[in-house]
Amino acid sequence: MTPRGIARGLLRGFALAALAAAFVACAPRNGPPLGIYRAVVQVEGGDLPFGLELAEEDGAIVAYLVNGPERVRTREVRLQGGRLTIQMPGYQQHIDATWRDGRFEGTLQLLRPRAVIRELRFVAVPGEDWRFFPKPDAAPVDFSRRWALTYRDDEGKQKQAIAELVQQGHVVTGTVLRASGDDRYIAGEARGDTLFLSRFDGGTAYLYLARLRADGVLAGDQWTGGGSHETFSGRRDPDAKLDDPAALSALKPGEERLGFSFPDVDGNLHAFPGDRYPGKVVLITVGGSWCPNCHDEAVFLRELLAGRRERGLEVIQLMFERTPDFASQSQAARDFAAKFAIDYPVLIAGTTSDDDVLRKLPQVAAFKAYPTLFVVDRKGIVRMVHTGHAGPATGAYHEQQNRELTEVIDTLLAEPA
Repeated sequence: MTPRGIARGLLRGFALAALAAAFVACAPRNGPPLGIYRAVVQVEGGDLPFGLELAEEDGAIVAYLVNGPERVRTREVRLQGGRLTIQMPGYQQHIDATWRDGRFEGTLQLLRPRAVIRELRFVAVPGEDWRFFPKPDAAPVDFSRRWALTYRDDEGKQKQAIAELVQQGHVVTGTVLRASGDDRYIAGEARGDTLFLSRFDGGTAYLYLARLRADGVLAGDQWTGGGSHETFSGRRDPDAKLDDPAALSALKPGEERLGFSFPDVDGNLHAFPGDRYPGKVVLITVGGSWCPNCHDEAVFLRELLAGRRERGLEVIQLMFERTPDFASQSQAARDFAAKFAIDYPVLIAGTTSDDDVLRKLPQVAAFKAYPTLFVVDRKGIVRMVHTGHAGPATGAYHEQQNRELTEVIDTLLAEPA
């Protein structure tokens, strides 16, 4: 049997046996309890677990999605008559489940490109706080530190990545960083020479299964809730680096400015450059509500703008959504803006399909990833294009990125109009 088959067999065998016991032991007498749940959704690679907590705060039920050190809170929760619905904060996807036989059963509905809804089977059992296995391995292999990885999709295309892993006993946390951004907070455990990691934080669902070979190569598979699959392999490398995100994208030769006109969430056209922007430093970010790294970037931009607006800084958010109609695009953008209390223009620019970004922004030579940030100086010239966004799960990468971007912006703010 292949390493992938062994890993999947181990995972399913332990998980199914433990779930069966937990269903009996945790079944409440008076309906669904509040507290900790072990939640699982099914993807092509097997069971993808994550932590779920239901709690009462200020007289209302809230939910927390738990992945390692991160707890994502959502207030859009309804628990009534044994039916549970959870709307993911800032995303157009949700859980819909019913209480039966001491557990919740239902679906996680994910919005995919072209407005396709993908449903994953969802089960949540109360009172369980383990992730993959109920009994930890007492002497697992150490997977900690930095790994230089090569990812390959099912068509053979390759991309470089860095995994930063921290291990305490059998518990493993960390993230995977690519030029386009990072996989946010992933968590799981080591069992023997096999690594099990997962994540669902309301945005995307990821499952990783990998084995450390005798030659020191970590090789495995990654599946997503959206249905994609990649293999990866690599070795520990403390000096592993990715390409500079400020060197991955650029305007076409001879172009130095951006120009566009898109509607805001109310349908009112908003133009750049326009009467609002002469003499300002403007950050134009291309993203979407479905994009987890865009959520991380929104936190950075909001905090950056708060202390620099009076010095002449402006931000414009261009949203490329997964649905084609304006009504649903607008609602997605509204939810995104509400999550982060955004008070700068959020414009509906297009969809994620068929190179729409390049059509809507014809000055751009190539578009590599969501988000992409265009930094425009006081004279309207694009001085920097930053691809992707390394979120807080990346630690030092996140801090360095934010520090360098802030230094560039402060330098532009110090220039005369």
